[in-house]
Amino acid sequence: MMGLTGTPIMAIESGRVEALGWNQYGGWRVGIRSLDGKRYYYYAHLRQNYPFAENLEEGSLVTAGDVIGYMGHTGYSTKENVNNIEVTHLHWGLELIFDESQKESDNEIWIDVYALTRFLAKHTQPAQKVEGTKEWVRTTQMRDPDMQGWLPGENGFSGGEMQTGLK
Repeated sequence: MMGLTGTPIMAIESGRVEALGWNQYGGWRVGIRSLDGKRYYYYAHLRQNYPFAENLEEGSLVTAGDVIGYMGHTGYSTKENVNNIEVTHLHWGLELIFDESQKESDNEIWIDVYALTRFLAKHTQPAQKVEGTKEWVRTTQMRDPDMQGWLPGENGFSGGEMQTGLK
């Protein structure tokens, strides 16, 4: 997906951050696993020097629509934090996981996300800049029913959550 450096990237589905950091091909990247564990979303080539939303870390819970990072053109380098891609864009993918043995194997199932991208483009929400920071946040608060039981204080879950602004 083409865009401008710094464009906010929002989580497509609620889930847990499974991967966060540098990858020589994807540059700064985020991987989010759906709460049921059956889908893995990959967001790559994030912005140099400030790729991720503040307080985002491996293990964080995010709700669909939360700002998770910022578009850039990092990657294709073994050296961290390098812009080796000419055009700013978001590389995103969706892996289906029916069995954990599929993950990172020759049996991975990645789907063509073109139709999903077209659908999502028609159902976007605006983000708002947080004054005095480099951060952007969602403008519409929502409660994802799938997140019940995963949020702090619900069913005893604790630790590693990102503050999502849920009320």
